[in-house]
Amino acid sequence: MKKIGLLIAMFVSLISCSNDDSSDKADAAVTDYYGKWIQYTEAKFSNAPSSKQYSYVFNKDNTFSKRRVYENIDVTLTGTFEIISKENLTRFILTYKEKKENSFISNCTGSLIESFTLNKSGHLLDDARACDGSFVFKKAN
Repeated sequence: MKKIGLLIAMFVSLISCSNDDSSDKADAAVTDYYGKWIQYTEAKFSNAPSSKQYSYVFNKDNTFSKRRVYENIDVTLTGTFEIISKENLTRFILTYKEKKENSFISNCTGSLIESFTLNKSGHLLDDARACDGSFVFKKAN
């Protein structure tokens, strides 16, 4: 009987330790958003020229730049951003200074605002995915 009790205690302590580690990793991904983010593509599509055309740089002064390099054309737009965190959901709201190209700003309304949601894997998901060709971004190393 003592052996069974000891086994149960060991099992419970192992489970509680593994849960703590996973929550630490998720918290680190959510708070580390400054710097360069690059377009993320599944491995089977990674050799397509369009799979690496977009990137973002988020600065600590809440400014950002979005860059597109495709077929020897380099376009950069800039603006400001804010981070909104509610109920375990983190969203990036980007506001552009100007609109140079209609298709460059990804949204459903044609405005100067673009938004992303940070998922639990630490990827930025384009909120315009319901109406537009959307992209996923990961933090560059």
